[in-house]
Amino acid sequence: MNTKRTKSGIAGGIFLIGLGILIVTGGWYPGVLFVLGLAIGADRAFRGNYGQAVTALALCFAIGLLSAVDLPWHIFGPFILISLGAVAVTQGVLSKEG
Repeated sequence: MNTKRTKSGIAGGIFLIGLGILIVTGGWYPGVLFVLGLAIGADRAFRGNYGQAVTALALCFAIGLLSAVDLPWHIFGPFILISLGAVAVTQGVLSKEG
């Protein structure tokens, strides 16, 4: 059995189920962000990259929730992006040192 194919199939299945639910409910935005977060997170988790899975879920859910509660993106958006960039740079530097 090809485990790589099975793992991507599970993430694809989650994505299709989510899209089906969005079609039935009509809640496209921010629902599509939640579906993408679940599919990407599941794919990363099944591949053993739990940190990336949590990051993908958190990012998609945070943007979706910020949009759903109508917080001003021009205020919170730059801080979120700067924080994510700082985390990415820190992880890159630390992974090169080890």
